[in-house]
Amino acid sequence: MIKIDRYIHNQVLLAMLVVLFVLGGLDLVFALVDEIGETDAVYSSMDAMKYVLFVFPRHIYELLPMSALIGALVGLGVLASSNELVILQASGIKVMRIVWAVMKPAMLLMFFGLVLGEFVAPKLELQGELNRALARGEQVALSRYGHWQRDSEEFMHFNAIDPEGTLHGINIYSFTDQETLAGQINAESAYFKAEGEGGYWLLQNGKESIFNTEENQAKSVITEFESKVWDVDLNPDLLKVLIIDPDKMSISDLYSYASRFENQGQDGSSYFLSFWKKVLQPITTAALVIVAVSFIFGPLRSATMGSKVFTAISFGIVFYLIQNLLSTVSLVYQLNPLVAVTVPIVFCLLLGTVLLRRAG
Repeated sequence: MIKIDRYIHNQVLLAMLVVLFVLGGLDLVFALVDEIGETDAVYSSMDAMKYVLFVFPRHIYELLPMSALIGALVGLGVLASSNELVILQASGIKVMRIVWAVMKPAMLLMFFGLVLGEFVAPKLELQGELNRALARGEQVALSRYGHWQRDSEEFMHFNAIDPEGTLHGINIYSFTDQETLAGQINAESAYFKAEGEGGYWLLQNGKESIFNTEENQAKSVITEFESKVWDVDLNPDLLKVLIIDPDKMSISDLYSYASRFENQGQDGSSYFLSFWKKVLQPITTAALVIVAVSFIFGPLRSATMGSKVFTAISFGIVFYLIQNLLSTVSLVYQLNPLVAVTVPIVFCLLLGTVLLRRAG
């Protein structure tokens, strides 16, 4: 029995790795061609290749569930085509035993995905973005219109952050408890000065406006400065995280940043949505593998290999379209992000379970 489990395990694992290699290779070629199209006299083809290699681990991470789905179908499909599955069932091996043997290589991919998505891909993604900005001789824009942050009664806006962690184009607005504007600070740049476990920012070349509305007489005092201490609960590491999209961040960074938003009364649903997607990716992979196995013992028992691969790709695309649609709906209508992520997974598990019971 152990030899049979190992045989199925090796067959399915090999199929998953081959599928991952093929999908990853195609993705790498397309990404490289697309990035080389952005080259110019400053940003060379070598710079583009380095950038693509830095962000490639994140692409592999995103391809793992689809690779597990197609690989499970292909691996079991090979066994079914040679009638080995029929022989195994005729010898008394139950379907659930085969399912467990298929889940073992899937679990290896799940573990690999967790390590890659948490410790490797986000750091390389960030470094790739910073290297790309340096190669193009530009600052790293946080978004098209800059970025807003809030700390207690202060609202901050900065245009960009460079690879060294220096902020550019800072505007700080302070409000009173009555929600009236108390002051405003504009500065050209700011750099972080570490001190012990924390530190503070030094604003450079700016002016500060303090507004006084006592006795219904609006007054303002404007002072210019070359350097000014700015004590705020932000650090360069946290701000650099903003350079990459939530879907490209690590699980720990997503939770930390989403919690920070929530504690300040802001909307962190986009970060919580990405957080739950990454946390539940192993379960997503398992659900897709169960569906793949159920197809082999059910509607695709006698189908050709091409039909099986086409069905796997089609089902995977539909799954991600539904999940992305529910994610968008949850953000628009302020629904629970966890529900949006789990509904397609539960549907896959139910579909796979029903088909396996019929086959068993």
